[in-house]
Amino acid sequence: MTSETVVEGQQPQAGNEQHGGDASAEKPAATDTQQGDSQAADGKATGPSSPSKKAPKPEVHKVDYEPEVVYLYQFSRCPTLPSASPFCLKVETFLRLAEIKYENVDHKMKYKSKKGQLPFVELNGREIADSDIIVKELSQHFNKDLDANLSAEQKTVSHAMESMLNNHTSWVVRWWRYNNPAEFLKASQMDMKRTLNSRLPNSLLNVLFRIGFKSNVKMVVGHGIGHHTTEEIYDFGKSDLKALSELLGTKDYFFGTEPHLLDITAFAHLCQFLYIPFGGMKEWMETETPNLVALVDRIKNRAFPDWDEMCKTLDLNTHLPKPPEPEKEPEDKDKPAGEGEEANNKTEGAGDADAKKEEEAKKAEEEAKKEEKRRKEEEKKKEKEEKKRQKEEQKKKEKEEKERKKKEEKERKEREKKEKEEKEKAEKEAAEKKKQEEEAAAKAAEGAAAETKPAESSEAPKTESQGGGDAPADDSK
Repeated sequence: MTSETVVEGQQPQAGNEQHGGDASAEKPAATDTQQGDSQAADGKATGPSSPSKKAPKPEVHKVDYEPEVVYLYQFSRCPTLPSASPFCLKVETFLRLAEIKYENVDHKMKYKSKKGQLPFVELNGREIADSDIIVKELSQHFNKDLDANLSAEQKTVSHAMESMLNNHTSWVVRWWRYNNPAEFLKASQMDMKRTLNSRLPNSLLNVLFRIGFKSNVKMVVGHGIGHHTTEEIYDFGKSDLKALSELLGTKDYFFGTEPHLLDITAFAHLCQFLYIPFGGMKEWMETETPNLVALVDRIKNRAFPDWDEMCKTLDLNTHLPKPPEPEKEPEDKDKPAGEGEEANNKTEGAGDADAKKEEEAKKAEEEAKKEEKRRKEEEKKKEKEEKKRQKEEQKKKEKEEKERKKKEEKERKEREKKEKEEKEKAEKEAAEKKKQEEEAAAKAAEGAAAETKPAESSEAPKTESQGGGDAPADDSK
């Protein structure tokens, strides 16, 4: 499911202003009591009246629906593209490419689905909400599965890319719009008075719009993307678009020569970058991902041949044949007496009503200014608290870093001391071993010398007796 509850949807309503639309959607069916009273008035009552019961409230807004026709509820048209909501544009593009008969309900943004979302559709007296669910159920009901011929692997890639677009890429767009509502109004060229069908001045509606949009900033922070810098957020979007561009390559569509659901989803999101440009993203796409720009043009020409007409007239149903204009009745020259006076009274009454409206508008503008001031004070307070928190975190990190370095230094000294001790011990052991070896060598040398001396002494007498001297004289001779 996609997160569409507040997709550019919290736009200000014009108080108790009267909006156009299908009046029958709010008209309750006649009750049993009313029917009974009608019968009694005609003299046809046949028995005691039963307790009054209210008829059940219709499940849909379009109670006079035509079977098998899809009634689409979305945001009002935008002068630069059919819808400033990628989810509304996705559903309408699907309906057109799948050739499903549909009609936009011009509800002047009065209605949301039971889930609190736009877009939603009604089919055969039943409501279907959330763009992904709408596409899925309509595909099944009308047997229009655009992905039927894809392989399991292609369907997996399609699902992953659609999820990226719906739940990541779209938040880059929302982040910019919610933080820059005035720039968004300028880029989209939207006239809030016409968009909301309001009698309030545009200046007040724009203030209310900016306040409403600014209140969505916390959603972006809650999503997570709002915690990052502007450059980082733009880089997130560029990375998504680059991945899409590489998948598309030189093909006409992502999976061949015919569009599938991924092409429709990508088209709806890419249009937001190209037709309500911001942050240089359009220029970046034209340079870095020209194949995506070509894809948008390809689907635009195929699905929306009436694109220029709908953006110019802001008509929701330029795809439907226009009913013939009623013939004008000839003016009656013989006006009854007092008609001019009655017209003047009506004009004066309208003037009083306009003055009251203007006074209410001024009060509302003052309240809006107060609200804006309060919001700025809260933001300033939050910013101060955030800076304090960041400072404390920085101080904590510095302390932890200092303790870590101190610990590392201590461990280093202990390690060096241990290594020194082990070295000294090894040197001492080596010296002792050397000494022992020298002593052993000395003892061996002494032992060898001792063995040599007795051998010499034993040989000396033998030498004398065997010498060459004269033998002693024999006295006996």
